[in-house]
Amino acid sequence: MSKEWLENVPAYFDGYLKLVGEDDILEAMQNSKAEFMSWANEMSNDKGLYAYEEGKWTVNEVLQHIIDTERIFQYRSLSIARGEMNELPGFDHDSYAKNSKANQRNLSDLISEFARLRDSSVDLYSSIDESNIKYKGMANGFVVQPILFGYLISGHLRHHLNVLEARY
Repeated sequence: MSKEWLENVPAYFDGYLKLVGEDDILEAMQNSKAEFMSWANEMSNDKGLYAYEEGKWTVNEVLQHIIDTERIFQYRSLSIARGEMNELPGFDHDSYAKNSKANQRNLSDLISEFARLRDSSVDLYSSIDESNIKYKGMANGFVVQPILFGYLISGHLRHHLNVLEARY
């Protein structure tokens, strides 16, 4: 990606952004959703409670983490694109996973929820115009832009999909 806004991106996000080859946010979202759904179509509900090692998240918890993170990225994008001047908080993904009750849900329900959420992300980013997508705001102590979160939505999913395919 040869985009000027990448110069100021926190290094923490580099691994996710490297997984996004598309130049268009919406194309990246649609492609990464298709990749995920291809994986999901091969999963049976009984795999939801599987963890590859003690202390690691189950498949259900990984999917809930993906969902939670995408919702947070949506919120941050919406807030900043609408001109929010207050700093947005970070989040502790381990606490979210612990309190998610993901293992009380069916894997198929989480997959369906993700698909609807991704469609919502596409709708959100379709509605943000070129100037607002580059507005700057503060989130978790960093200066960020909605455009960053648009790409992170796909890169974060691909990161976890790689883990799911390799270890689960």
